[in-house]
Amino acid sequence: MSDTPLPTYADARKAFKQEASVSGFIELHKLVRVAESAVEKDGRIRASLAFVQDSAGRRRIRGRVTGRLTLTCQRCLEPVSVDLDEELDLVLVADEAAAQELNKEFDPWICGDHRLVLADILDEQLLLGMPIVSFHREGPCYEGTLAGMQAENSIDDNSAAADPSSPFAVLAGLKLD
Repeated sequence: MSDTPLPTYADARKAFKQEASVSGFIELHKLVRVAESAVEKDGRIRASLAFVQDSAGRRRIRGRVTGRLTLTCQRCLEPVSVDLDEELDLVLVADEAAAQELNKEFDPWICGDHRLVLADILDEQLLLGMPIVSFHREGPCYEGTLAGMQAENSIDDNSAAADPSSPFAVLAGLKLD
């Protein structure tokens, strides 16, 4: 992906007629709703978008959005980094009625005029891709959870099975069977 800033908007008439594509970055603070969820407002989100018409004549915005967000861990309330990598495939429609008529397999993007604000599209897609609950996958707050204790117990079980003098070696052997 390019190391240039994304344009603020795209003219839908020109973009689809020329089957244009854009790639670059956008500052995180410009994605208002995503930035509200993030602990740190600094950073860049990278995106690559293509404006194409499919064989049925639908105007589609396809692409990928990637970035790293710093969110709040819901276990320990400390910052946790979350990598996002979202693919998008939107069908451009004129209004809510056209969106309702669209087949359910397609995700609509309503654009009443010809101006596509790229930050709005990326903001929406990243919100959909963010985890519902963010948490550390390792470290002190993970070790106190059921998953962390199970992972720790499986390590203990394997070491007990390897040590035949352990009184639990027979039980570990049965568990492995």
